[in-house]
Amino acid sequence: MTSFFPFEARNPYPNCSEASPHRPFEPLTKLYPIKELTPYFSSSFPSLPIRSTSVPSAIRDEMDDDAPQERGPSPPDPPSPLHDILAENPVQVDDAIPDHDSVLDESESSSSQSTSLKSSIINYKYENGRRYHAFREGTYPVPNDEQEQDRMDMVHHIYRLLLGGKLYLAPIGDHVRRVLDLGTGTGIWAMDFADEHPAAEVLGTDLSPIQPVWTPPNCIFEVDDFESDWLYRQPFDYIHARELEGCIANPDKLFRQALEHLTPGGYLEMQAVDGFFLSDDGTAEQAVHAQAWIKSMLDGARKFGKPLDTCSKWKEQMEDAGFVDVRQEVFKFPIGPWPKDPKLKEIGTWQYWQELQVVESYTHGIYSRILGWDNVQIEVFKAMVKNDFKNPAIHIYLPVVFVWGRKL
Repeated sequence: MTSFFPFEARNPYPNCSEASPHRPFEPLTKLYPIKELTPYFSSSFPSLPIRSTSVPSAIRDEMDDDAPQERGPSPPDPPSPLHDILAENPVQVDDAIPDHDSVLDESESSSSQSTSLKSSIINYKYENGRRYHAFREGTYPVPNDEQEQDRMDMVHHIYRLLLGGKLYLAPIGDHVRRVLDLGTGTGIWAMDFADEHPAAEVLGTDLSPIQPVWTPPNCIFEVDDFESDWLYRQPFDYIHARELEGCIANPDKLFRQALEHLTPGGYLEMQAVDGFFLSDDGTAEQAVHAQAWIKSMLDGARKFGKPLDTCSKWKEQMEDAGFVDVRQEVFKFPIGPWPKDPKLKEIGTWQYWQELQVVESYTHGIYSRILGWDNVQIEVFKAMVKNDFKNPAIHIYLPVVFVWGRKL
């Protein structure tokens, strides 16, 4: 593993001084209106002007023959591993939203840049206009460029909205001393945790050295692959991992190593979305292109060896690894401002923009490398998927799973 203090200062809190040791959580919409933020979080690929609900023949051949092509009455959503839990609290739709919502109508543009550290680590690979990691090349099919880093920071904001500003759910107390953040990304979670727990030492690891050079004094980063054998000499009081779906080839090994490297009484917490578009009113079936997209993504990720839909199994797998007091909480990330509940409406608005970026970041790596699509097919299909997200009559959401367990 390679320790480093990264090379590029990226301040995800543009309204806060870098010298400030503590950054209290505040919804970004209080700092900037949604419309002012959308260009910052927008895609570098302009959306193609396609409004047709039919699928081109070149793409239809790649989809199941039984994929619904008509938008008739909506049948019930297919069952998922979390269906019963999610059905207990259906999300009410805000009927006051007009058919054409301007929140879903902003233009899309962005930029990316590269920097330098060690050639073996930052000799980045470029493909389809996006930048990919060099360390353990090919083990993660998602870019690491500026556009993707903006998306990661947006994900962090959405999770904090969901948890009311909190960073975790595990009952770790106030006296943790060593903390490990797996797949830290831009390092924003690790830095926020270090700010809130100044007595703790926080280590964030990732395949890409994309974290800021300015960090709290109790927070460091390392380039490392959490799927390799862990060589840490001292145990941790808390291990955190967020959005590792599509990153884990062997969850049993991951949970065993986490247990071995925890102090007695220490916690492992996993946070992730499950790879299903669901709805409480049956409208998920109207999202023909989005459903075809996620199904192909799931199939491609399985072929890649790192599934996107495994978090519903984590509770049982953690118990099998030896964790005790394992708890699971399931929430919903609506896609779009359609919920009636104000909190879910704000989350849905941010998740809508985040999901547009997911389509940009995830599609090429899976569809071109694994499924064999060409760029024209991919670009046309991405536009159709985005149009489903923009349809205010479709009330879909993603299940969000939190699982944590304790070492005896």
